[in-house]
Amino acid sequence: MFAIGGLIGALAAGPMASKFGRRDAMIMLNISFFIGAVLLSTATTSAQFAIGRIFVGIGSGFMTVVISMYIAEISPPDYRGALGSFLQLFMTFGLLIIQAVGLGLSTPVGWRVVTVITCVPAIAQMIMLPFCPRSPRWLISENRVDEARLELLKLRNGDIEEEFADMILALTKGGNNDKKSVDNDSAACFENNAGSGTNEAAFESEISLSFMQVMKIPVLAILTVKMMLIHAASQLTGINAIMYFSTSIFATSFGSDARYVTVGVAALNVCLTFLGLAVVDRLGRKTLLTISAAGMCLFGVLMCIALRFSISPLQVVCVMLFVSSFAVGLGMIPFVITAEVYPTYAVGAASSAALAINWLCNFIIGLIFPTLQNACGPFVFLIFAGISFAATIFIFLFVPETKLKSIEQVGREIGWADLDLQKVLNLKN
Repeated sequence: MFAIGGLIGALAAGPMASKFGRRDAMIMLNISFFIGAVLLSTATTSAQFAIGRIFVGIGSGFMTVVISMYIAEISPPDYRGALGSFLQLFMTFGLLIIQAVGLGLSTPVGWRVVTVITCVPAIAQMIMLPFCPRSPRWLISENRVDEARLELLKLRNGDIEEEFADMILALTKGGNNDKKSVDNDSAACFENNAGSGTNEAAFESEISLSFMQVMKIPVLAILTVKMMLIHAASQLTGINAIMYFSTSIFATSFGSDARYVTVGVAALNVCLTFLGLAVVDRLGRKTLLTISAAGMCLFGVLMCIALRFSISPLQVVCVMLFVSSFAVGLGMIPFVITAEVYPTYAVGAASSAALAINWLCNFIIGLIFPTLQNACGPFVFLIFAGISFAATIFIFLFVPETKLKSIEQVGREIGWADLDLQKVLNLKN
């Protein structure tokens, strides 16, 4: 039910973020966490509990899309990878807190306390988010250029003219072609473009594309398929299966202390995510994704061997190393890179679609893993290893590197910076 809610939230996130803005959309959707927490903590029937899980899932799916977009659009290129990785870091940290708190609250009353904790960060966000700046790129896309300049000044607290001009040019038709000849004074740049009254000066990003429109543009369609495959890989490589299987593995090796080891794995996930965060802007997104997928392939094979021959110590080591491999790459990078590679007018729809695939694959693995396990036994992990191997090859060959690059520079390298939407989609002013 949680994954179904996540799928719904991810699909709704793009349109809402484009209409209301990234910050305000996040404020609004916190109500979903609040409703879910109330339903879960007061549940007396399985139906009420399921509905509560769906509401919490909707909020989670929504936030995974919009937080990534927001951070990517407000961060300077040198730190965008690390700041974007904070989403996954705090997700893993939240899981660690809940698991640790759950050790002492596994009682008929205690689990209700655990579920109501969901309200705390939701209320905190609703109070604190209004004090955060709006995305300058989104404001420019809404033709609110003066507000965008003020918000960027709050974020940078220094000389913003070159960066602001780059944003303006990237969001103005024909801007990229004239980039070298336009003065860096962004206000003058905007006035010259917007005041001309020509089609070339119209803001492309005033049009928030739908998913179907994105898929009609070849360069964006190919890019979206790549992002979908990366998000699918993050789930289909078997992380949730390993976490599910780890309970029985730890019970065999550690007996009644298994629950403490499970918390230890959650702590390891946090630590390795933090390590990935520390090096993502040095090693790059592509490098970490490749290392991550290759590691999951290797330890998936070793897990199969350990289970086949009942080597308990190796099983425990494989769980730890599999989780570590996931944490440094496929756990966090898909959220970062998806928000970095699209123009403002397409990022909402494309990110929603990619994250929807993430949640859909999450749901599919949860649904079919018990059946696969019964049918294949330990060899089920060879399936995940095969998917991880394919993901490694795909990432190495086809995923773009975005480290230390502005979103506008990424667009020029991928090829969408030169797009004229009116010509491509036959749009009218």
